[in-house]
Amino acid sequence: MYKLIVLFFIYILFINPTYSKGEYKKDNLSGFKECDDTFPNKITHFTFDPNPTVKNTTIKFEIGGTSRVPFDKGSYISGMSFRNGDPINFYVQDFCEEWVEASGEHCPVKPGEFYFKGSQYLKQTSEDPTDVTLTDYLRLVIASPEGHIRSCIEGDITTVYL
Repeated sequence: MYKLIVLFFIYILFINPTYSKGEYKKDNLSGFKECDDTFPNKITHFTFDPNPTVKNTTIKFEIGGTSRVPFDKGSYISGMSFRNGDPINFYVQDFCEEWVEASGEHCPVKPGEFYFKGSQYLKQTSEDPTDVTLTDYLRLVIASPEGHIRSCIEGDITTVYL
């Protein structure tokens, strides 16, 4: 009986196709992936709430990872949204003020592990569609004050328009 139990656990952990393919691994990037290219600071954690996002609400974000170069004062985070390949929205926030300091830290942030929280109010404008849910492509970039990209992730984001 003992051998049967051991064989069962070996099957579950190593042979079972759903586990061996990694289908139960947690998605720490909320469906996003690193942008094509090599950047010095790697984002390994990105979440937002609510998900999907909803217009006329404040979206709370978490971002974390490992940095090889510091995030200096004046660094910024920008997001560009695309729909059907066309840019539809662009925003920029002071990364140090809106994310680092809001998380109780200060810039410059030394190389190593990082984890910050941020938020943004998602205002619905008169140009926005109404009573529909749309999925767009978002590229999120953290850059130095001089414009050198430190981190980049991208992926689909779904928004509920009221």
